Amino acid sequence: MTLLAVPEAKTHTKGAAAKPATVARHPANGRPAESKRRANSAIQVSHDHYLGDYLNLPRMISYWYQAKTVRDCGGDRALEIGLGMGLTTWILRRWGMNVSTLDVDPELRPSIVGDLRRMPFADNAYDTILIAEVLEHLPFEQFDAALTELRRVTSRSLIITLPCPLVGFNVGLNVPILDPIFLSLGFRQLSRPRFDGQHYWELDRRGYPKSRIRKHLRAAGFKITREFRPGLSLYNYFFVLEKQ
Repeated sequence: MTLLAVPEAKTHTKGAAAKPATVARHPANGRPAESKRRANSAIQVSHDHYLGDYLNLPRMISYWYQAKTVRDCGGDRALEIGLGMGLTTWILRRWGMNVSTLDVDPELRPSIVGDLRRMPFADNAYDTILIAEVLEHLPFEQFDAALTELRRVTSRSLIITLPCPLVGFNVGLNVPILDPIFLSLGFRQLSRPRFDGQHYWELDRRGYPKSRIRKHLRAAGFKITREFRPGLSLYNYFFVLEKQ
């Protein structure tokens, strides 16, 4: 699956105030604005995580689905939150799209270093926002607040992908006049999620069925226009949303 994470800011006890986000723009030479990487408890996944064997076939396919879904949503301005390997943004830019990136980790060299819960953007700043494999890095009680901020910044579309583990297999159909068609068959993992240093929760694990997530998405002011599991993926799930 794709794991493009803007890791969450340090978890606070109930009622505690959150620390302000650090925002830093990169100069023209492309180097991080900070001369040294600051010790940042918000970073759950180091930049080294994306090296070596991280990139596999299902992840590569998922990057393509992410990029295609952003392009299908239309618009001139796109934002990817959670840069990861940067392949989705690379594909979109190769397709001629204007894409900015936001991440808490300056080592990943995003366009802007910042926290998704307090983004340094004006209202309706981007036509489409992609946030892939990120929101599970926040405690679920912060999910609604994150959706509110995402709705504020997008003018039109929001694409969310979440981990949704499935034990099973894929069946593919390849017809020359059609795009390949994949069907995922199997059983969802019903165990209760346990925080492993990265994920607080995952879609379709006990307590987090799709029906619950849909209710939160609609309550936040979004219309679900499409949802799907990408081809060859037994791990992630897409929600394509329209701002209302």
